[in-house]
Amino acid sequence: MLIRQKVEITIKNKTEEIWNFAADPKNWTASNTLEHKGLKIFNKNNRPETGANFHQKELVAGIFADLKGHFLYVEKPKIVVWTGIAAYKLLGGLITIRIPEGGTATITQKNGSVRLAHDVFMNFPESIVGKIMYWCFINLLNGQKAVFDHANRELVYFKKQLDKN
Repeated sequence: MLIRQKVEITIKNKTEEIWNFAADPKNWTASNTLEHKGLKIFNKNNRPETGANFHQKELVAGIFADLKGHFLYVEKPKIVVWTGIAAYKLLGGLITIRIPEGGTATITQKNGSVRLAHDVFMNFPESIVGKIMYWCFINLLNGQKAVFDHANRELVYFKKQLDKN
């Protein structure tokens, strides 16, 4: 059971400037201080590269998630495709549910502006527990809106930091 959310924003700046700022784990963490708890990329540059692993701690819809993943494809300064498994810890960690997640971030130039977009997904398992989690996430936690708000907060931060009038 798939949850998919796409957010996008226009920034008046160069694609390379946006890439360099957004690809820095410190800036990514700062882009959503309410929910991001740290990002580490496991390569010598500590930046997205095809095949590099990463570890991000965050909150989604108020639930702590320990996301471990890797970058499937990176084409600087245009696209990043990532995937991972987020371990959602419930009841103080008594219950852990693992949800496959992923996304595609794109930076495209158009008419003197740049469109920054992030298309993210969560893929709840088809098991009974997965169906219960999906129902709770959508209906009790307003999960679709929470995913939108989470991703949009990041892009709004980048716009505020990088927009040149």
